[in-house]
Amino acid sequence: MERAVFLETVSDRIDTDEESAANATRAVLETIGERLSADESEELAAQLPGDLGRHLTEGESGQRFSEEAFVSRVDQRMDTVDVPAQDATTSVLGMILEAVDERDRPAVVDQFRQYGFEELLAETDAAVDVGERTPDEY
Repeated sequence: MERAVFLETVSDRIDTDEESAANATRAVLETIGERLSADESEELAAQLPGDLGRHLTEGESGQRFSEEAFVSRVDQRMDTVDVPAQDATTSVLGMILEAVDERDRPAVVDQFRQYGFEELLAETDAAVDVGERTPDEY
């Protein structure tokens, strides 16, 4: 998947322009990077298109916070006021799941579940079913 396709799809899913989609994507990726370990961030960053992965690795990693705090951090980071942070978060998470290699997708889903992001995963617009599957079913 190319960077432009990633951002265009986020833009379509949150019904905004591509600049706002890029802003929302940056905010979500930076927040994910704070939550994952440094190694997990680097592994995930390597699978994202273009320079999007750098947003995962620029900040302090390994922090602990809830799903609600995650969305709040995304909201604080977004310069775009017309995009709800919850929508941005679920759209970008869905795109991450679509962008990663299918063999690695179960591990990414497990990471997000481990960090308490069950509701966000269930609300994604991903073209993959993450709600009822286990890693062995991919």
